[in-house]
Amino acid sequence: MKISSTLQTLWHEPRRSSLRFWIFQIHQWAGVGAGLYLALMGLTGSLSVFLPELRGILVAPVSATSNEKRLSLQALQDRIEATSPGLRLRAVFPGNRPTQPDTFQEQATDKSVREFVLNPYNGQILVVRRKGDTFYDWVRDLHANLLNGKTGKTINGFGGILLFLTAMSGLVVWWPGKRHVHRRRFQVATSKGLSRFSYDLHRIVGLIFIVPISVAAATGIGLAFPQTAGIAVSYALGPLSGAPAPVVATKKKVTGKQSPPSLDDVVRIAREAVPGATPVRILAPGEKAPGFLVSMHLPADWRDEGDNRVTIEAGSAKLLAVQLGSGLSLSSRIIEAVSAVHFGQYGGITTRFLACLLGISLPLLHLTGMVMWWKRVIARRNRTTPPVMTIIQNSREALHATATQ
Repeated sequence: MKISSTLQTLWHEPRRSSLRFWIFQIHQWAGVGAGLYLALMGLTGSLSVFLPELRGILVAPVSATSNEKRLSLQALQDRIEATSPGLRLRAVFPGNRPTQPDTFQEQATDKSVREFVLNPYNGQILVVRRKGDTFYDWVRDLHANLLNGKTGKTINGFGGILLFLTAMSGLVVWWPGKRHVHRRRFQVATSKGLSRFSYDLHRIVGLIFIVPISVAAATGIGLAFPQTAGIAVSYALGPLSGAPAPVVATKKKVTGKQSPPSLDDVVRIAREAVPGATPVRILAPGEKAPGFLVSMHLPADWRDEGDNRVTIEAGSAKLLAVQLGSGLSLSSRIIEAVSAVHFGQYGGITTRFLACLLGISLPLLHLTGMVMWWKRVIARRNRTTPPVMTIIQNSREALHATATQ
């Protein structure tokens, strides 16, 4: 009964609710204590959304005539091996537009990764850069791991929890009561001083972005704690999809020793497995992945990297498994989409622009919140505490009065 009465007061007259008072304290001091960290995450997140495009600006433009054909991926890989021996292929990002170069990631014996960007028409190496040394990699590492590996990633997970709680408590703080929702609650006063302007702007920006901020916080938690997120989603929405069933191929008579497939064989097999799809990324075999893993994008896919995966055996041209996004359970599709949703990697340039605005909103909320906090706490404290010179003057007057009595 008491809980029901408290919630009714919070719904109709929140200013009279003691629960709102304590929620306001949580919101205020969480913003003051962790606001700078959350603002940093917002800024680095905004940069992370567009840095793949900004990264391409540094690459010399690729031009081709209408009759010119792209070189095969294997020919480009052979060019890299000839100029830089001792490297092992790690991943390929094929260019899917006429003016888009092909990008190869190669791993050296010291485990470092170098990125080669090649002109697909003449095989010219346009850019060679060490992965992890670029501004792009630094910003991504700062946003994802705080430059501190798994420890930083765990801290970011708890930061996502704090951001989610701050957003939810902000909604409670904003709620004026059922009878007091009117147009003025959605206006920003520009002629009533900095304090009022900051208050209105903080309130409106927080209200507009509360849903995307909550989604960003939830997906950030999922990226930091993937196993826990998988358990929670499967418990709420049903089991995750299992591993894709292996493809049953007809037995063929093998004569002699089979040669490993070339990159072009891998692309061809992947296209045949998912008709109408475009290969976006090819992961080469490694210690944890004995076969090629090709990400395929269909026109109906909402993620930029595609929702489909094709696995091809490394030692032959055998198709091992095909995973179609449309065949995944709801829980698996949500888990698969966590990274894309967090970084705005879906829906094209419009979604990235909105994700960038979301990231910028966090520093803006922090700045306006600090102005409000300063006005509410520090300025009030200064008004109630007499200045030092006033205390000294009053003391002198008191001593003088005592001495002349």
